[in-house]
Amino acid sequence: MAARAPRPSRLSKEEWLELEKQTDQRYEYLDGFVHAMAGESRLHNDIVGNITEALRARARAKGCYFAFLSVRVAIARLNRYYYPDVVVSSAEEPHSHEIHQPCFVLEVLSNSSAERDRREKLDAYFKIPTLQTYLLVSQDERRVEVYQKTPWNLLWSEWVNQGTIEIPCLEESLSLDQIYAGLEVPEVRPLDC
Repeated sequence: MAARAPRPSRLSKEEWLELEKQTDQRYEYLDGFVHAMAGESRLHNDIVGNITEALRARARAKGCYFAFLSVRVAIARLNRYYYPDVVVSSAEEPHSHEIHQPCFVLEVLSNSSAERDRREKLDAYFKIPTLQTYLLVSQDERRVEVYQKTPWNLLWSEWVNQGTIEIPCLEESLSLDQIYAGLEVPEVRPLDC
């Protein structure tokens, strides 16, 4: 009979937070299991910087909390904590390192995270009742996927090369030109017929 590989041990939230302190590394927490966060590329950081420049002042003017790269989002129902690239909350958020009631979450896609962002995180984030908009931003081409909650459904749309995305909780919009300003990200080429 073949020997089974040992199951990874589950960490408590306190053990996970201590691990982050000791290693100076961010880990996403999934009900006791942790996943190390990959380092961001310069392009990834530039995209987040452009989005921050476009939205941060607007969020603050509305009294919203705006964070990028290092504040975790708590999904209490699933006992999960993720570190999105950008998060906005219009609620009172008492914890200094966590957002519990986001209205807007954005992830910049990478080869290592794209499938997780589209499946696992999409499902988990929309378990948060306050979340209205989830954006997935490509760094390989000018493409943004938008998921927005409506009273009856979750709507998906995709913006390619140009366009403007409405962000209801900020009563503002974000254009692809703002997201990719000054960056050498190729446009999506039309398919040949």
